[in-house]
Amino acid sequence: MIWKALADPTRRNILNLLKKAPHTTGEISLQFSDLSRFAVMKHLGVLEKANLITVKREGKYRWNHLNTKPIQQTYEQWVSNLVQLRMLAEQTTDDMSQTDKMITTTTVFFETKINNEKVRVWKALTEEIDQWWQRDFNQNPKTTDFILESKLGGLMYERGKDNGLVWATVIGLDAPNSIRLKGHLSPEHGGPAISFSKIELEEHSKKSTRLKLSDTVFGSISQALQSDLLKTWKAIFEQGLKPYLEQVS
Repeated sequence: MIWKALADPTRRNILNLLKKAPHTTGEISLQFSDLSRFAVMKHLGVLEKANLITVKREGKYRWNHLNTKPIQQTYEQWVSNLVQLRMLAEQTTDDMSQTDKMITTTTVFFETKINNEKVRVWKALTEEIDQWWQRDFNQNPKTTDFILESKLGGLMYERGKDNGLVWATVIGLDAPNSIRLKGHLSPEHGGPAISFSKIELEEHSKKSTRLKLSDTVFGSISQALQSDLLKTWKAIFEQGLKPYLEQVS
C-alpha cells in the first residue's frame, strides 16, 4: 500500500508540501491548478489509507498532517533485508563472474479458480497443507510433515524425526483473505535471495474461489530459479491444493 501511494508523483508532491507544515484540503488544491479538487481529494484518500497522512477536522476545515512513521518503518525493514541478503551472499564462495547468477529482482503473478468456498480454501491452505503438499517439493527425503502456522511470526516449514527446514515466515495475515510470507533462499536452492510472497483469496461465486499469488525474489538469483519460479507455484496449487479441494469437501 505504501509503495502504491508513493508511486504517483502528485502524491509525492503533496507529501513534500505537508513536510513543511499541515495544510487544509483547500490549500493543497490551490497548489495543483491542473487538478480538480475532487482529484486532489482522491490522492489524499490514497495517502490516508496508506497511513502516510493523518486528518484532523476543525469546523469545516480538514487539516492534513504528514505521518512519517510508516516510511521510516519501511526503510528500516528494507535495510534489515539488505543486511540479511549480504550475509547470505557472503556465505557462498562462488566467483559470481563465473556463474549464471546476478543481483536482480524477479516477480511472478499467478491465479487460478478453485471450486470450493473461500473459508474452505483458507482452511486447506493453512490447517491442512500437509494433506495436499507434494512431497517432491520437500528438500529432505526424510521429511514427514509440512506445516504452515497461520499467525504473525508463524513458520512455513518441513520437518522429520531428525531434520527440518524453514521455508518462510508469516509477516502478514488477514484471515481468510490473505497471507504474506517472507522467505530466504540459500545458494543450493537458487539464491542467495530473499522472497516476499502474497497469497490472496477472493470469492468468485458462492462455491468457487479465485486464488491469486504474487512472489517477488530479490538477490543473486540463478537463471534456473527465474525460469522455474512460476512453474513451481503453478504445480503447488494446481497439482496440489486445487485437486485436493475439488475432490474432498
